[in-house]
Amino acid sequence: MDDDIKRFGSKIIRESEWLADKVTQMHDSTPSEINHQKYKHWVKMLFLCLGNALCKENNHSQEQIKVWSNIFEDTQIAEIPLHETLATIFHTRAALLDLLDHGTKNNELSSNSVFQIIKEIDPLLDYASHSITSFCTKSLLNTKITLSETNEDLNITLREMKDFKVALNEATIFTITDPNDQITYVNDRFCNITQYSREELIGKSHGDILNSGYHSDDFIKKIQEDIHNGVVWKGEICNKAKDGSLYWVDVTIVPFLDKEGKAYQHISIQYDITEKKRTEEMLLKSEKLSLVGELAAGLAHEIRNPLTTVKGLVQILQSSTEEKRELYTDIILDEINRINLIVSEFMVLAKPHAVYFSELNVTDILKTVIYLLEAEANLKNVVFMDDFSVEEAHVFGEKNQLTQVFINLFKNAMEALPHGGIIRVRTRRSGDNIVLSIEDNGVGMDEEQVKRIGEPFYTTKETGTGLGLMVSYRIIQNHKGSMTVQSELNKGTSFNISLPIFNGQQNKLEEKYNEV
Repeated sequence: MDDDIKRFGSKIIRESEWLADKVTQMHDSTPSEINHQKYKHWVKMLFLCLGNALCKENNHSQEQIKVWSNIFEDTQIAEIPLHETLATIFHTRAALLDLLDHGTKNNELSSNSVFQIIKEIDPLLDYASHSITSFCTKSLLNTKITLSETNEDLNITLREMKDFKVALNEATIFTITDPNDQITYVNDRFCNITQYSREELIGKSHGDILNSGYHSDDFIKKIQEDIHNGVVWKGEICNKAKDGSLYWVDVTIVPFLDKEGKAYQHISIQYDITEKKRTEEMLLKSEKLSLVGELAAGLAHEIRNPLTTVKGLVQILQSSTEEKRELYTDIILDEINRINLIVSEFMVLAKPHAVYFSELNVTDILKTVIYLLEAEANLKNVVFMDDFSVEEAHVFGEKNQLTQVFINLFKNAMEALPHGGIIRVRTRRSGDNIVLSIEDNGVGMDEEQVKRIGEPFYTTKETGTGLGLMVSYRIIQNHKGSMTVQSELNKGTSFNISLPIFNGQQNKLEEKYNEV
């Protein structure tokens, strides 16, 4: 896999000129507005830095990115507008994803190699973006100080206002609404993504015309309350276009306040993240398939034992007395029921399905997962010890997703016990929450590793992708719960999950959303 990554790095270096051309062509600026040659050289340097990082030519990747950003700070690359500079990182990532896609389709790269390449490149692009943003922030602060010192804070020139307007219109999906959420202004990008004309949007309620039905009423109400209270709201929203298709945007809503502190209008700055959400969905599916594959071996062993019993009893059944035949028949039926239970639980996890929230007993789910993993645990000399002080631990959730979380945590605990050991499982009540603890006495983690737990692509295992815990954290958050971890090197790790107790007011069966 390392050879694949190095080859891809070399490919980036070889094709840096072509990639720089591609990024340059993604911009709408004319030659009179931007020095293309100087800009192209600057972009090429970024691709060379990324290619060298993948080739492992040196351990100074971030220093090289810093040198690259310093060129912008020192010269500002001639007449490059602000929005063009901010878009460069985005277009660079898009060009590399196209190159990765081409390599995957031509069987030049495995899926693991693609994950590792993204894992290497993303932090560097984020660092590059941070460097440029930091410089822009510093420049804006310096501008503010200068204006304060000269008592000209309000004398912003028409040119600066025009630049800000161009930056917002060109680089973002932008809209302005009044206190009643009526749209008063939209830019072309907003019209393009919603598929409505400007005339169809002006005067309409932003929430009504684009409401996809994905988010709950409480979610929408919370946004409206924050805006009316003068609080900046940031988050991700799923909207519906004119043709009925759904799209995702990363949104920052900034309310403008009058002298009395009341919001008289607010602006919404959005970025299209539909492709990002699709990629996340693909990663979730990948992680789920990986989990199912790992379970398959253990379940095969668990099914083989009762099948052997059934086979032996069937062979001696006809030659047995009536009394023994009845006994053997009961045993066969018990073993068949055991096989059916194991296969049913496995299929629930493996089968694509609509996600439904309902009242669940998490203690029962924990017992089922322990039962499924017991055979694998025995092979690894691992013992499960449970202390279910709350037998009726009812929550409002989705059985399949919670099962996936518990399997992930149990398998991680087993892998942290290479020479065997104990996994303790506890449930207890804490106020209005049920707290579940899964604790092992394995190898543990240091403080730095604990801080990074849950990051995508970060793993302490040689063959892991780091997606299991990321998915688990996301599932618990969707259940309005929380998950914390405590660990000490060579002493063990404890995961604590807190979920709100079912209060009887939620719907007995509520469709939340459809996904894997």
